[in-house]
Amino acid sequence: MNPRHGQIGYLQLPAVDVARSAAFYETVFGWSVDLASGSFEAPGMIGQWTTERAPVGDRGPVVWVCADQLQPTLGRAVAGGGQVRGRPWLDNGERWLVELDDPAGNRIGVVAPVRPAQPQTMIAVRDVEASSRWYQHLLGLQSDHGGPHYERLLAGGVLVLQLHDRETEHHHGRIGGDGEVGNGVLLWFGEVSDFDDVVARARELGAAVARPPHRNPPEGQGSGPGHRELWVKDPDGYTVVVASPDGEAFEPA
Repeated sequence: MNPRHGQIGYLQLPAVDVARSAAFYETVFGWSVDLASGSFEAPGMIGQWTTERAPVGDRGPVVWVCADQLQPTLGRAVAGGGQVRGRPWLDNGERWLVELDDPAGNRIGVVAPVRPAQPQTMIAVRDVEASSRWYQHLLGLQSDHGGPHYERLLAGGVLVLQLHDRETEHHHGRIGGDGEVGNGVLLWFGEVSDFDDVVARARELGAAVARPPHRNPPEGQGSGPGHRELWVKDPDGYTVVVASPDGEAFEPA
């Protein structure tokens, strides 16, 4: 299929070190790179790095590159030798815009969509590292921070739980209350595909069972969410509910 009239089909990017520029765009934006020819393939675009043109800095056209998420993209850009120019700004409430210089000094823009508010539960615990190991083992989560004071736990790259030492004040003061731990709060992890394996891992952890595996709603009471649940206590006494995907325990009429 031929490109449409007026479509931008090829991009030459000035580079001082082709390998360094290639590594930057591959790591930050996921471009496919061929170092032998100094070429790349981006979504809807092909191009090549050239050392025969000088980087344009902020004096020429700015290429704006789309990103899924703002913070991880900027973090990779800085780690890859880029320099972020100022804070991101909100454009019409729909997208975040920020300019940065790539390793060669070319000024480029990053466009990231505005995301809806995300639940990012944080609980106060006695031993951050022990609790991190507990949740990693039970649910297969991944550590994204580590250390004795604070932890971020991810599932598939998405933040699902934060752990904070009860006594560490950081910049906000102590967050551990003096009352009953987690009173009225359930840490609910739904859509868990390996439900039976989680039940087995809960036994390995010796987790106190608040409600053994059961169907919601009970057998013979229709479909409803049609999933199974396990309610256990974590090392600090928080109630943790693990639920299989809705419909996994569907009950035909």
